[in-house]
Amino acid sequence: MDSMYFRITLFLLGSLILSTLHPVYVHGQTSLLNEILRLQPAIVSIKAVNRDVFQSKPQIVGRDPKSGRILIRRKVVAPSYDRYGAGIFFDPTGIIVTNAHIVNKAQTLTVILDDKTEWSAQVLFVVNDLDLGYLKIELPSPVMTAELGNSDQAKLNDQVITIGNSSTLRQTVSGGKIIGLAQTTQQIFKGNIQTNNLIQTDINLYEGDSGGPLFDKTGQLIGLMTAGESHKDSSFAVPSNLIKRFLAEHRHSSSQK
Repeated sequence: MDSMYFRITLFLLGSLILSTLHPVYVHGQTSLLNEILRLQPAIVSIKAVNRDVFQSKPQIVGRDPKSGRILIRRKVVAPSYDRYGAGIFFDPTGIIVTNAHIVNKAQTLTVILDDKTEWSAQVLFVVNDLDLGYLKIELPSPVMTAELGNSDQAKLNDQVITIGNSSTLRQTVSGGKIIGLAQTTQQIFKGNIQTNNLIQTDINLYEGDSGGPLFDKTGQLIGLMTAGESHKDSSFAVPSNLIKRFLAEHRHSSSQK
């Protein structure tokens, strides 16, 4: 089945189920679905690759019976990895926002667009405390971008939507609601990174979903998914106002140099 039709079917099925619980949310679902699908080219996949090789600590493995010399072995370790995540264009010059834990220490970064073309990306800067990474790719023409909403207007129980990028739920639409605001959560993903001022939702995240967009019911981007909470049906997103603020600060700082 074509992936686009699969996503539409999945979304409508979820909306049908939700209609028994949240009739107001289902109102206008066709226009919202059209808006989300229209924004599909703004959502990208990101591949981060590291092929570092280093020597581990020396290990004594024995003694040469003839010379009496101690035999030492140095094991060569290659901590290679391929990390996958999502990101979204929010600036027409080719700037993408994603998660810092996806792009940190990567030797090469590849952005896969909706049309399956691949582009090399460079890291502009990262905000580790909020798990934000800003990338730039050079494209021959402006790109479609998501409209950043005002995350300060988000309220508890607001309906939200995200598009997944995991290997099992790639490009599928998931709906939920906001269940927490201004959360402070520690150690919610590997790396002991601390995040603050997050939007908490009841949407489950899977491996590869990090960096995906969080839309409100008007189709505006109000957050960026960052991590799921262990053993709970909840996940966290960095508010859009913080995404805008850090880019503005970066541009101001760069203009002063």
